[in-house]
This record gives sequence, structure tokens and C-alpha cells, in this order.
Amino acid sequence: MRILLVTFANRNSSDMGVGCYFNQIADILEKEGHELIFFNHPTPLRIEKTTLSRTIIPMFSGMTSTRFAKVFEATKPDAVHIQTEVGLGISARHYCVKNGIPFSTAYHTHWDIGMKHWAHLPASLIWSYLRWYYKPASLIHTNSPQAMQLLRNKGIQNPVEVFPPGVDLTKFYYDPKPSVLSGYPRPYFMSFCRIAREKNLEAFLDLSLPGTKFVIGHGPHKKYLQKKYEGKAVFLPQENEFLPYENLRTILSAGDVYVFPSRFDSFGFTNLEALACGLPIAAYPMMGPINIIEQGVSGYISENLQEAALACLSLKKEACIERASHYSWTNTAHNFLKHQIVLTSSPA
Repeated sequence: MRILLVTFANRNSSDMGVGCYFNQIADILEKEGHELIFFNHPTPLRIEKTTLSRTIIPMFSGMTSTRFAKVFEATKPDAVHIQTEVGLGISARHYCVKNGIPFSTAYHTHWDIGMKHWAHLPASLIWSYLRWYYKPASLIHTNSPQAMQLLRNKGIQNPVEVFPPGVDLTKFYYDPKPSVLSGYPRPYFMSFCRIAREKNLEAFLDLSLPGTKFVIGHGPHKKYLQKKYEGKAVFLPQENEFLPYENLRTILSAGDVYVFPSRFDSFGFTNLEALACGLPIAAYPMMGPINIIEQGVSGYISENLQEAALACLSLKKEACIERASHYSWTNTAHNFLKHQIVLTSSPA
């Protein structure tokens, strides 16, 4: 099958969650003889702060573009999946509606929370827009029952298919090395993400916990947090240092607890990667963690994040690793393929 994918993601790029998601799916399906055509913005979205050049122009550029029509007619896809709800996603949606082309789409980003941080827009306005955007879609993909219920609660009644993302167990597994992170007082509490305001890392860094707090990753909010929490947390890697998978899994394997403070993510891939490296998870009771964590076995979910983090110290790494083994990118890829809306004819 040839799938035309309208997305912010670039092929072979995983600097954002959506990039990781679709590149993992593409790697698997292309080996099986399928084709994913990434139709994306020429300027990748950079959500650092709300500026014309870094956020507004990339997010909304392409709304009136005719590029999708040319790509569609040249590639003759078997299915169209529009991942992005803005920019080129709007021009693709317009073309499909105008020409009677069915398409699937996805709810993977909490735009109401994101736009509150990025542009200070009210949630009611965002959901009005999303109801308009999703209305002609034949199917919506999402990754948890809670996400589907959220759509229903907001008045979105399209058919929805629910299937979770996976974890690459060839890259993330328990790989401890005694020399890693030596010299810091234990226990080790860790958080790993793109360091941005919407990830709510201050909720983790403000906790009163014994031992050492580690923040792993890069992002627009990193320098601010480093200055604010100087001497209170360790930020890895160093600025402009590349952290390959083998180093990341070794660092995670050295940890004791993984703290996931985000209320923004619709699932949170890093939870699965942490579990695969033997870390129990402390998280708020949000979609994603609710589905992943076995309470008292592979982590704790609570509005009291400090209590949850401390309780995780008693949990066994083996249970966390076993839990991660239930999530497969191959299953995700096959579900993505299965839930495409196959085109029966070309537009007139």
C-alpha cells in the first residue's frame, strides 16, 4: 500500500514525538513492501516561543498551498493520512473534501494545552477549531481510551480507532554500567524529554526528594531551568553534546525512578523507554501513564507526585522490564496500516 502522509515530521528525524512515531512506522512498513510518502512543511515546526519565524509561520504556512494536489496526482496513493491539524494539513483537508477523497487523521497532540503555553489561546477556541477540522475525516487514530473519550466529551463523534505506540527493545533495554553517574548521591530520580515549558518539568524539579535529580534532553526551556535549579539538579547531556541510544539506555539503567510530570502528552513514549531500562514510573493520573503503569508494580500514579516517586523506590526492575515488553512498534505499524481508508477511485 502507498500512503500519503501529511505531517510535521521529517523522514529519518525523531526530534519530536510525532517524528519518532511515524519514522518507526515507516521503517517497519517499508521493509514489508509498503510505502509512506512524507508530505511535510519545508520549514520544520520549532516550538520554542511564539514568534513569527519559529512558530506561527511554520505552523500555518501552507494553508493555501496547491502542493498537495500536485503530490497527490503524481503519487496516486492508496490512502491519505493527515496527521497535522494546521498548515499543510488544512490544504490537504480542503483538497480531499473538495474532491470527495476520504482520509484518516489523528489526535496525538493536546492542542488546547499546547496553545495555552505557546500562544495563550483559550481551550474553548481550540476545541471549536478541532471540531471543524475533524468533521469530514472518515476515521481518527488515537492512542488511548481516555483520548477517545476526551474527543467524545468535546463533541467529536467521528469513528475512532485506539492503538498505542511501542518501544524499540533493540535500543532500550536494561544495560547497567557501574561507572556511569558515579559520584552522585543516591537514589537517582530521572526525567527524560524535549525540555519545553509544556512538559511541566518544574513540577519534578520542585519536589523534595533524597539523592539526585537528573534531567535528560535538550530543548528551548533548558537554559532557563539550568539557571533556576543550579546546584539542585543535574542536566544531561551537556549543551550540544549528542547522546546516542546506547548512552541514553545506560544512563536510564543507572537510575532508580523515572518521574513523568507532563500533563501535555497524549501518551509519552519515554515512559515505555524508561520501563524497558528497568525504571518504575511516577506520574500524574493522566492519559498515557494510566494505561501504561500497573499501580504498585511498574510505578505509581498520583496527584501527589512526591509520594508516588518515593513509593517507586520499593518496586522491582524486572516488573518494569516485563511491562515494557507488551508494547511493540510492529503492532503499532500494523494497526496504522489496517486502519487506513483505502481509496477506490481517483478524483474527477
